[in-house]
Amino acid sequence: MEKVRSFIARHFLLYENDIVVVAVSGGPDSLTLLHMLNSISKHFKLKLVVAHLNHCMRPEADQEEAAVIKLAKEWSLAYESRSVKVRELKSLKKVSEEEAGRLARYRLFYDTAFKYGASKIALGHHLDDQAETVLLNILRGTGVDGLAGILPKNSQGGLDLIRPLLCLRRTEIEEYCREMKLEPFTDSSNLETDYTRNKLRLELIPQLEKKYNPRIREALFGLATLAAEDRHLLNALSQKKYLEIASFGDKETFLNRVKLLKLPLALSSRILRKAHKKYAPQRELNSHHLGQILALLESNKTSGQVTLPGNTILHLSQEQVIITSSDREKKSSIFPTNISVPGKTPLADGSIIEASFIKKEELLWPPIKYQAYLDYDSLPSGKLTVRARWPGARFHPQGLPGSKKLKDFFIDQKIPRYRRDQVPLVTDNDKIVWVVGLRIAEQYRVTEKTNKVLVLAYKKKKLPRLIKTGDNKRGGSQDDRAFHKW
Repeated sequence: MEKVRSFIARHFLLYENDIVVVAVSGGPDSLTLLHMLNSISKHFKLKLVVAHLNHCMRPEADQEEAAVIKLAKEWSLAYESRSVKVRELKSLKKVSEEEAGRLARYRLFYDTAFKYGASKIALGHHLDDQAETVLLNILRGTGVDGLAGILPKNSQGGLDLIRPLLCLRRTEIEEYCREMKLEPFTDSSNLETDYTRNKLRLELIPQLEKKYNPRIREALFGLATLAAEDRHLLNALSQKKYLEIASFGDKETFLNRVKLLKLPLALSSRILRKAHKKYAPQRELNSHHLGQILALLESNKTSGQVTLPGNTILHLSQEQVIITSSDREKKSSIFPTNISVPGKTPLADGSIIEASFIKKEELLWPPIKYQAYLDYDSLPSGKLTVRARWPGARFHPQGLPGSKKLKDFFIDQKIPRYRRDQVPLVTDNDKIVWVVGLRIAEQYRVTEKTNKVLVLAYKKKKLPRLIKTGDNKRGGSQDDRAFHKW
């Protein structure tokens, strides 16, 4: 108990008045966790909520659920239980049985946390679990983050996941149950060797203990502790550099190519993972993806793209590295629409073009970005249309001596290829009058000879305000909550 108290204090796992959801399966780990937290709850002024998931996979599952509920009632603790047919969920989600069970459990934990206003979820992982995780990561091929294994505390979906028993061996937990006269259930599936982790627990680690190091579990735990410190430092450094070299659009993250390549790989790879995670929180960049990205960035190319996991794409545009959702790759939603002159013209994407006539002496110079001053009498027909680009389109940008391909103009303006179909064009027949937000055509500019000035104003669709993390009093945003839906 003193070892756990010290571990809680060293890693700042609990504070006074915390509301904590305790994951209780009924096994020795979770019963020890619940008993210990209940023992210190008065000192910390904790409110505990027991959460139990019936996986509906074993004959004794209903009996275990009833026992956990009975215990919660005896200890006067709030509780939530749920039955989920994990094998059906496995087929529905097309994942492994282990992953389906994990999905169901965490869905219950988060639902319970939101119901009771909890800020933390306590899990019963222990030192042996840590050793198994680190060894499993090594066998799969991992970096520093994988060597860190299971962290004492990490945030996910606006909640803290804490593991107060991570400092205890499984044998210590079993001894605690005997001393405190707790009656845990034994999950028979833990004795099967069908799962990779079980094989490692029952076969590989005993062999390593017998032939190489009788304290292999403690050694792996020590490795994880040191790696976690390195991971913490690297994350802090990469976050600082990330904010220095990144800028953010509505739906894109922009990174400076030169500054990114000057960083050590340990930092640049973390920055790329961080930028990617914004658009695909469930997916990770592996070494193969990072290799593809770096090969593109280190080449002499000024454009290119790499498809990444989670429906995302990395684009290279000159010295900009742009990461965005691949939904942005869809064809333009700009459909040909005649502009009312004067008047307001709604467009298919929810934006508006407003046209009005203003006296030349009343114009405010220079026009703002999404505003165009045009010599109305110089327009060939005076009938304007909004449309997207078309193959072979040419344009005579204001201030340049002649026309050029619209594609080349976009390249000069460093407009990434994936965004070019989203730029509205105001045209008179097939002549481009205004590339919205960039430049008008030279032949339609206002001059001293202009008699009638047409002012066009493009107004984007207003986006609903997103609830940011921290706006919600329980620490989770609406987007965070959506992460936990199946």
